[in-house]
Amino acid sequence: MKKIPRNIAKIDADIRTAGKAFLGMRLSDMLKRVNELDNQSKRADLIYEYYTNQQGTYDREIEGTSTRVNAAIRIIKADKVLYALESIVSSNSRVLPKAVSNAKDTIKKISTGEIELPMLY
Repeated sequence: MKKIPRNIAKIDADIRTAGKAFLGMRLSDMLKRVNELDNQSKRADLIYEYYTNQQGTYDREIEGTSTRVNAAIRIIKADKVLYALESIVSSNSRVLPKAVSNAKDTIKKISTGEIELPMLY
């Protein structure tokens, strides 16, 4: 996966675009399936899967889920996954508690090596 440089302001915008609930609920899964993110067909299947099985978010159209996934991919490619997860954990009470719990769990799994961050070049 190719690294793309993004400043913190753009990462913060990506977090808002994807939504903290979406990121908290899906970022762990996306990291486990990172090989699917660069393949257009597999990414489309992933977007459809997330759209048909929405958790913590509601998108009326599949394009909304596609926008969320693409914002999450930008965060991953910018090597700012931990930054995004920490922003979810430190969020106010308006963020879905399950998303916050998942974000904490994902941070723990990354620190123990259970989930690996992608190698970016």
